[in-house]
Amino acid sequence: MKNELMKLLMAGLLVPGTTLFGADERPIISGADTVRVQYQIKSSGANSWTTSSTTLKGATTESMMVNTLSARHPRAQVRILSVAFPGRTERMSVRYQLRRNDAASWTTGSTVLNNVLTESMARNQLSVRHPGMEIRILSMVRQ
Repeated sequence: MKNELMKLLMAGLLVPGTTLFGADERPIISGADTVRVQYQIKSSGANSWTTSSTTLKGATTESMMVNTLSARHPRAQVRILSVAFPGRTERMSVRYQLRRNDAASWTTGSTVLNNVLTESMARNQLSVRHPGMEIRILSMVRQ
């Protein structure tokens, strides 16, 4: 069993574009683009998230953005809510499901979110609206 788990883990590491944790590793912007990033931080020992925004350039993947912001906010959790290009708003129609406390049933909903470029950004924005809920994204369609 232990060897099989190790083989599965190693296979996942060898497949390009595979993410094992949180943020997406695929480039979502060009390295030359300057974007406005809205994010939340939660300091160690804190119970609530603080929302902030900044301008970033050169951070082309979501995990690079998280890493850059983590360097600015040591010992804090960082989650990206949105990435906005100057003068442009990306509207995304998102279908999702949510549930509380590992309940057996899921509730389905849909909404339009602005400037979400990845599934985790959509999940993070929905987490702000529905604190404490487990959220899964069903689909995202650019409008």
